[in-house]
Amino acid sequence: GHIALDQAVFPERTPGFVLDVLARSSLWKIGLDYRHGTGHGVGAALNVHEGPQSISYRYGNLTALQKGMIVSNEPGYYEDNSFGIRIENLLLVKEVNLANSFGGISYLGFEKLTFVPIQRKLIDLPLLSPSEINWVNEYHEQVWEKVSPFLSGNSLNWLLVNTRPL
Repeated sequence: GHIALDQAVFPERTPGFVLDVLARSSLWKIGLDYRHGTGHGVGAALNVHEGPQSISYRYGNLTALQKGMIVSNEPGYYEDNSFGIRIENLLLVKEVNLANSFGGISYLGFEKLTFVPIQRKLIDLPLLSPSEINWVNEYHEQVWEKVSPFLSGNSLNWLLVNTRPL
């Protein structure tokens, strides 16, 4: 779900709730869900849950995602009285250049703002498609390229181990 939302491309004036299904679809296909929103705005006033934008079907927020907005991408799953998992990144809404522009409108997508390795022990490889595995490997390569110049010693070694290809 995290990968599907990260890769979304959508027409301008699309409200965030429309994208929520991308993050939940894999869980819905097996009768599961999570009880929180998929994403929320992160604003200029340093509020963590600052709107008006959100990515959640539960709240009926009709605010369109716009170029320059920041949203979280945080689908998860919680097994009652047992465990929970949530992978969260922040994304910048940006305009994407496509070969077509149906109806003369712009299309938007996301740019990653958070660069922290995804914990390998949380990844069940047989559940991922080859393109999803490629996404994780490319993301970890970006983490390495952006973060490694600021580290040394044990921290650099930790990052190397945790960003190696799956």
